[in-house]
Amino acid sequence: MTELEKYLVPILDKKNSFRKSSFSKLKKAVIKLNLNKPSQIISVTGTNGKGSTLEILSQVLNNNNFKVGLFTSPHLVRFNERIKINNMSVTDKEILKTFKQLENLKDYKSFNFFQLFSLACFVIFSNRKLDIWLLEAGLGGRLDPINCFDADVSVITKIALDHEDILGKGLENIGKEKAGIIRSNQDFIYGEGKIPESVKKVLDKLNPNFHKIDNCSIKLENFHRNSVGIAKKILDVKFKKIDSLNEIKKLKKSPNYGRCHQLKKDLIVDVSHNNDSVKNLEEFISNNFSKSKIKAIFSCNKLKKLEDLCDPMMEVVDEWYLPELESNRLLSSNLVNKYLLSKGKKVNLGYDLHQLKQKINKQEKNSLFVAFGSFILIGKIYESYNFQI
Repeated sequence: MTELEKYLVPILDKKNSFRKSSFSKLKKAVIKLNLNKPSQIISVTGTNGKGSTLEILSQVLNNNNFKVGLFTSPHLVRFNERIKINNMSVTDKEILKTFKQLENLKDYKSFNFFQLFSLACFVIFSNRKLDIWLLEAGLGGRLDPINCFDADVSVITKIALDHEDILGKGLENIGKEKAGIIRSNQDFIYGEGKIPESVKKVLDKLNPNFHKIDNCSIKLENFHRNSVGIAKKILDVKFKKIDSLNEIKKLKKSPNYGRCHQLKKDLIVDVSHNNDSVKNLEEFISNNFSKSKIKAIFSCNKLKKLEDLCDPMMEVVDEWYLPELESNRLLSSNLVNKYLLSKGKKVNLGYDLHQLKQKINKQEKNSLFVAFGSFILIGKIYESYNFQI
């Protein structure tokens, strides 16, 4: 365990607070820190595609000599993946030093892990005096730490059902929370799909410069079209000197770690962990590997509905593997097994990741393993291959 990981253990155990009072304290802390804000802040929320949208922007802007800070979550292997400057993760040393500085804040002990990590990110970005901050909401928008700032561009990538236990039941409640990042006199972009009435009400009230993205025709091998379309629109609106189409096409072979990533010849890994993202994965597999025998490596967070994650892949997966993973946040493999067996599926239990790696290396021709269902699973697979992100 690294020094940073040891420091974060007690903070990770703290209960997350999703209350207006906690957010008010956070805003006061941001003011107290007297941060050097950049010329542009771009804030992104949505059910899926947040990280991919910002990854495209980060690469294009950095390639055009902007100093760019990128804040995303969660991480796959190491905490410092969450904070990048010019596409490079900051060091554990810098994060740890910043956390210790934050201990002087009046309400330090009342903040949860994500709030503190966000504050650390903001301080690091401020110290580096960057041109652009790219900020991803961890959950919702209205009470998320990134909403401490009035962004120059705010984005909702799309809205689908997820985190209803926190954001509220149904698309309207989820939309209302995510619409909290919208401001007057700014650019607001909504990606694919129908706009909930709760979001329309905010648009009518605040009247931002509104842009809707649907059916983007640009294809990037490792990025969903919705993310590509949104990123291009941001570049066209705010960075007119950049040839957005040409710059985006340069990213054709760029990996998008954790999202339809072909880690090995016979292994695809994808962090899809809600119904909408699993549908995207199914489409990717069907379009690109229709002649392959598909073997799923699957795990599911306890807070997720099992059928939402399994059902979209039922028709394309020939065989399921449920690895043994050390995490109390995951649904037991026995419960997953019971569900899959009830659907008449072939299921394999009792494998650890080392044994699965051996099977991947020795599998028959025209077979493909697809790992999905949780960030925890994909992170452990990357770690098992000593893959640096």
